[in-house]
Amino acid sequence: MKAPLFAYSIEYSKKGVFYMGHMEIEGTKINYEDSLYGEEVLVFVHGFISSLICWNPIVSHLSKRFRVIALDLPGFGDTKASTEFEYTLANYGILVNKFIQSLGVEKAHIIGHSLGGQIALQAVKNKPDLYDKLFLIAASAQRKRPPWIARLFCYFPLIDEAAYQFYFQDELVNIALKKVLAGGVGLEDEILQPYIDCCKKREVVQAVIQLGKEREDDMLDEDIQTILHPTYLLWGREDQVVPLKEGEFLHKNMQNSTLAILEHCGHLPMEEYPIAVLHHIYSFLHPNFLNSE
Repeated sequence: MKAPLFAYSIEYSKKGVFYMGHMEIEGTKINYEDSLYGEEVLVFVHGFISSLICWNPIVSHLSKRFRVIALDLPGFGDTKASTEFEYTLANYGILVNKFIQSLGVEKAHIIGHSLGGQIALQAVKNKPDLYDKLFLIAASAQRKRPPWIARLFCYFPLIDEAAYQFYFQDELVNIALKKVLAGGVGLEDEILQPYIDCCKKREVVQAVIQLGKEREDDMLDEDIQTILHPTYLLWGREDQVVPLKEGEFLHKNMQNSTLAILEHCGHLPMEEYPIAVLHHIYSFLHPNFLNSE
C-alpha cells in the first residue's frame, strides 16, 4: 500500500475489516472507510440522500480480493455540509479524484450508485487516467437541474430550517421513501430505516438545498461518448427512482459498455440481491475469481 499524499490530515479507527478515516480536502472533512490492503482498488460512490452504508451488504466480501474504499460525499452520511464546497456534479467528481489521489492511489475501478453513478462519470471525465473500469448501478443519466422556480425557493432565508422542520420530519416522507425504495422484492422496514434516517439529517437538508441552487444537468451525450473505459451497467427492472430507460441511454451512448438487468429488482440491488450484485462485479472485473471459488 502506498503512503497517502497528505498523511497528516488522516485519522483512522478500526471497524471490522475496515478502517474509519477522516480527510480534509479544501475545507471539507471527508468521512470514509478503507480496507487498506489489496493490489487493486475499488472506490465506491453512494447516491443522493444516502451514504456509504448502502455498500455494507457487499464490501466485506469484496475486501477479500480488493482494497475497498467508500466515502461519504459532502453533506451526506458523516461528511458535514460545507459552505466552502461548490455543490455541482462536476465538482463532486473533482473531489472524488482528489480524495483518491490523496490516499496514494494511482489507479482504481470506480463503482457508483444512482447520483453516485453520475458523479463517477464526472470523475472519469475529469481524470480518465486515474481509472481502469466503471461499474454503475442505477446511475443517474438524464436528469436536468431543478427548474428556476424551485431554485428560487432555495434562496429564501431559512429555507433549509423550514424544509428540515416541516418536510423532512414528516411521516409522509417515511411512507413515500419506503414505497419507492422497497424494490421488486419488497424490502423490510428494518432494512429501509437507515436510508430514511440518512435522509433526515440536518446536514442532508442543507446539501439538498445547495444542490438545488448549484447542480447542473447530467452529462451531455457527447461527453458520455468520450468515456472509453470498460463499463458495466447494472439495473433493476422495477427501479422507480432511476428507471431502466436511463441505463439504456447510457448503454447506447457509451462506447464500451455492457447492460445487465436484474428482474424483480428496484433501486437498491445491493440490498435486494447482494449475491447477484457481487457475481456481476466479479464477472466484470475478474471472471477468474469466480472460477477459483
